[in-house]
Amino acid sequence: MSVQEPKPSPNRRARTSARGPGRPETVDARRERIVRLAAPLFLKKGYDNVSIDEIIGVVGGSKATIYAWFGGKEGLFEAVVRQECRDVVMAIHADPAGSLEAQLTEIGHSFLAMVLSPPILEFHRLMVSIGRTFPATGRLFYETGPASAYSTVAAWIAKQQNDGRIAQEDPYRLAVLFLDMLIGEHQLSWLTGMPRAARRDKIDETVRIAVKVFLRGCATTDEPSSRNRP
Repeated sequence: MSVQEPKPSPNRRARTSARGPGRPETVDARRERIVRLAAPLFLKKGYDNVSIDEIIGVVGGSKATIYAWFGGKEGLFEAVVRQECRDVVMAIHADPAGSLEAQLTEIGHSFLAMVLSPPILEFHRLMVSIGRTFPATGRLFYETGPASAYSTVAAWIAKQQNDGRIAQEDPYRLAVLFLDMLIGEHQLSWLTGMPRAARRDKIDETVRIAVKVFLRGCATTDEPSSRNRP
């Protein structure tokens, strides 16, 4: 698989396609709609078991459109990978308000809420299963998904470091440590068929403890909301 996704030309970007008697649908909107409609097919059946004809049956249009916009099934699947990863990263509340404890708690909950949602768990299963067969797509997934999430949190950490609130360590490495503290047990429990380990109360407890551990190791100030906590 190639990781290059063809970009619409300026003229194509400016055009719209009719969507019945209502408001016209822009080409970009239609393109995104195709990607989002195709995603459940890949998640349910896997990459190899989905045909172009099946995709057309769900998203409408023609094969010519799929090939012109995505280069075929591979390009469409790569667009699905990008969109799924983008959804996860965009769900992280990376600029919350409040104390360091409150901000980290919000980041943690928003991240886990998306990563542990059934569609994203199925997507993760799919990417793990095809990573060896399609290494380029595996790299695309890692770069636009996990690495991008780490970078988003690293940017927040760097901002706090500039304000003198978090110790001067590599912000990306700190982000990796924080997010990995959150995700490991709960994601693995779902992926291995043991979802009881990812109950809401267990997730809340993980976020609370991860935030406490992170701040005890990295915070340079004694936040008022953290004082006298056990």
